[in-house]
Amino acid sequence: MARDSRFRRLHGMTPIPPGKTFSDLLPTYAGAENEVHLGEPNSECASCRKPFNTLRKRRKAVRMYPVRSKVPVAFAFDICGACLALYQAGGASRDGVLAAVESYCDGVEATQ
Repeated sequence: MARDSRFRRLHGMTPIPPGKTFSDLLPTYAGAENEVHLGEPNSECASCRKPFNTLRKRRKAVRMYPVRSKVPVAFAFDICGACLALYQAGGASRDGVLAAVESYCDGVEATQ
């Protein structure tokens, strides 16, 4: 997902079209060939904020690439199976998951 907060939808993310890579869309990332992972993965689902355990496992990571970044940086946030199913359902469910992940990235506390 490319993140651009200029668009005021439920979330500010734009999916990368099929057949394209993030380096096709963002010139900053064009020369990046390798990845370096820093920090620990999130201990709770970035969408529903429930902690990962033996029953609720990490199923997928939502990767966000800041559009206006001068250096190639990506943020990866793990989500659980229930949130992955909502994401795969598409429509408003997908938008809800992406909005929750974006809020998680911004450090907004969950109000549930």
